[in-house]
Amino acid sequence: MGFLRPRRLDRYLIREILGPLALGFSVYTFIMLIRFLFQSAEMIIRRGLGVDVVGELLLYSLPNIVVLTIPMAMLFAILIAVGRLSSDSELVALRASGVSLVSLYRPILTLSLVLTLINVALMVWALPWGNHSLQVLRFEVISETMARQVEPRVFYSEFKGKLLYVFGQEEGSEDWDGVFLAEALPGTRNEVTIAERGHLRIADGGEQVILDLENAVTHEVDFSSPDSFESIYLGEKSVLLDDEFASTQRSRISTSKSLREMSFADLRAQAYDRDASQELRNLAWVEMHKKFSIPAACLVFGLFALPLGFNNRRGGKASGFALSILVILVYYVMISNGEEAARFGRLTPWLAMWLPNIIMAVAGLLLLARRNRDKSLMVSRIDRWIRRDLWARLRLFSGWRKTRKRRRRLKRTMRRRAAQQAAHQRPEAATAGGRAADLVLRLPRPRLVFPNTTDRYVVRSFAFVFLLVVLSGLSIYIIADLSEQIDEIMKNSVPQGVVFEYYQYLSLQIFYELSPILVLIATLITFSLLQRTNEVTAWKALGISLYRLAVPAVMAALAIAAVCGWLGEEVLPASNSRVAQLNDVIRGREGASINYRRADRQWLLGQGRYVYNYLRYDSRREELQRLQVFEFDDQHRLVGRLVAQRATFDESTGRWLFEDGWVRRFDAGGTPVSYTRFAEPRSVDFPETPEYFDSEVRAPEQMDYGELRDFVQEVEASGQNVPELEVQLQSKFAYPVISLVMALVALPFAFRLGRQGALYGLGIAVVLGFAFYVVYVFFTTLGEAAALPPVVAVWSPSLMFGLLATYLFLGVRT
Repeated sequence: MGFLRPRRLDRYLIREILGPLALGFSVYTFIMLIRFLFQSAEMIIRRGLGVDVVGELLLYSLPNIVVLTIPMAMLFAILIAVGRLSSDSELVALRASGVSLVSLYRPILTLSLVLTLINVALMVWALPWGNHSLQVLRFEVISETMARQVEPRVFYSEFKGKLLYVFGQEEGSEDWDGVFLAEALPGTRNEVTIAERGHLRIADGGEQVILDLENAVTHEVDFSSPDSFESIYLGEKSVLLDDEFASTQRSRISTSKSLREMSFADLRAQAYDRDASQELRNLAWVEMHKKFSIPAACLVFGLFALPLGFNNRRGGKASGFALSILVILVYYVMISNGEEAARFGRLTPWLAMWLPNIIMAVAGLLLLARRNRDKSLMVSRIDRWIRRDLWARLRLFSGWRKTRKRRRRLKRTMRRRAAQQAAHQRPEAATAGGRAADLVLRLPRPRLVFPNTTDRYVVRSFAFVFLLVVLSGLSIYIIADLSEQIDEIMKNSVPQGVVFEYYQYLSLQIFYELSPILVLIATLITFSLLQRTNEVTAWKALGISLYRLAVPAVMAALAIAAVCGWLGEEVLPASNSRVAQLNDVIRGREGASINYRRADRQWLLGQGRYVYNYLRYDSRREELQRLQVFEFDDQHRLVGRLVAQRATFDESTGRWLFEDGWVRRFDAGGTPVSYTRFAEPRSVDFPETPEYFDSEVRAPEQMDYGELRDFVQEVEASGQNVPELEVQLQSKFAYPVISLVMALVALPFAFRLGRQGALYGLGIAVVLGFAFYVVYVFFTTLGEAAALPPVVAVWSPSLMFGLLATYLFLGVRT
């Protein structure tokens, strides 16, 4: 490298760090943005948000993401840059020239200080602004898209004391066809309103939410005296659903303003507020110290990374990548535990937030001192034990296994040769009918060409890189989620065992969601490293085509796709149900983690044209208490209403027995035409059985393919069009296949990189991954909006990128 003056050396090191810094920042931010898109996809699709609103959501979410990814990227960049210098023996040359490692920390300190100041500015000003603006924007979205929240054939109970049900809606129209409005918890005197058409509007500056109805009919009845039934035709009617909507939402934003939305002055006032609880004051101090301790992690990571990145082994980049994730994970675990300790007064807030930095700084100084004296990073006794005892035992075990394999191979060869020799010596083999054989044919044994030595080598390289990428993706995702959940965890005093179990099960869903981008990154990095070490060139010189060289990577991606398919079908339905329960515990929803059954819902849509309302369901006795059944015709008009104090199911007849109730029938105008009371059990035939009321209410991600298919058919049988459920049904098969497609997409780019290395592979993976997810979200949105058939919407992105990969691969010189 030659002799470099100190200032020139500083500039050289900074240039080496800037590339990995930008790349690491892009990769980490991209992974967190994918998480944001997955979490916000439902809100974006259901409310039909425009591109500008989605852009605002991303903008306001960026400060919360960037303050985490800047320290991560700094650590990653230093480890990669120093690892590169070490693997190329440039650090050895510097050390031989008398350059101390302490002097190398000068440019690292300068760059770390700049990033620390940037992160302090983001923490003090940008983060509170972004969090508060995000809450305000969400309020505006809710206000402007209020009508879109009410989906046809889905019970909506967000309005206080009211339950709204819409039968249908014309595409592109804000008006509803068939509206049913009732009390969410019916009392002794009950009122329901049925209208032919209706729509929501916001009035009085956003304060009032009004439901306008056309051809409306109101039915009132006293359950204690059902003979006094009143039916009133109202024609046009306006119902005030909420008269303080905007004020309530704005008040909620201002009064429940979380600590992360407060400015530094607000936090200081909160910390000195004598009327506030000691716990809240402690958390305010924690948040103030965190605004400086997390940015200071850039300085600490720089000190810690220099001795870790200095190694003389080839492949230092892979080890640096793994070390960066490990250090980041340990740091944020210490920060989270310190925050919890400070909340309960076990540690002072300043010590809780600065202790991780102090520990890491002391460890970094010790490691730097040992490395500067050319000593091992470990204590001598531990180092000797690892090098002499542990390595010797591992080497002995490895040699023993290789010897066993060699002996087995030798025995098979000897048995095969003995069998061949015996065959030549048999008289009957040498003669035919007493005459000597004139000709002996020897057919070559077919040899298995896959997997050969090259295939196994490529698969091992791919598996190692993929494992590192998986650990990195999981760690980043968990750190981001933990930073959001930590307030709820501390507020509800959630035990650490619950938090650990939550992330244990959540990691399965994270792996499933990130698997396509993880395969993309792993494929690009694997073949980029093979290109950089000229191994691909050597294989091509031996006559091995790049098509053949890509087979093991494609087979590995196919195996990952199969694992994802197995997870989605066999594991994730149960694990996601457990995640939902544990999340309710973290959120402090009492009892929500226990019951997830239809028996706990008081309003249900039956098959065909029935709406059920009941107080409770006794699964042991198969009994419904205080049941109402509303029957509608094809024009969504009420034609019958049945009420019973008890309803039990008769297994012998397959019919319901209603006791102590009454039945009313209505004409097309809603006028009662008949009324019958009964005290004795009355047998009634309804399509719903006890299993329907006792079955679990689960989200699509908590069902396997068969369960989701049956649920879609059940909902469609009730007359509801559910394109979003059909898209999710098709995704059960289509999404795992994306991992295979991503490997195919990565291969032509990886072979075109030449010797540019893994960092370029990471950069290309970010661009390709972002492009694919934009296309995927666009097509699935069209499918959920019924603009495309679900099959076309789900499979089109994979088909498009698969054809692109094929075209690009054909242009590669193989």
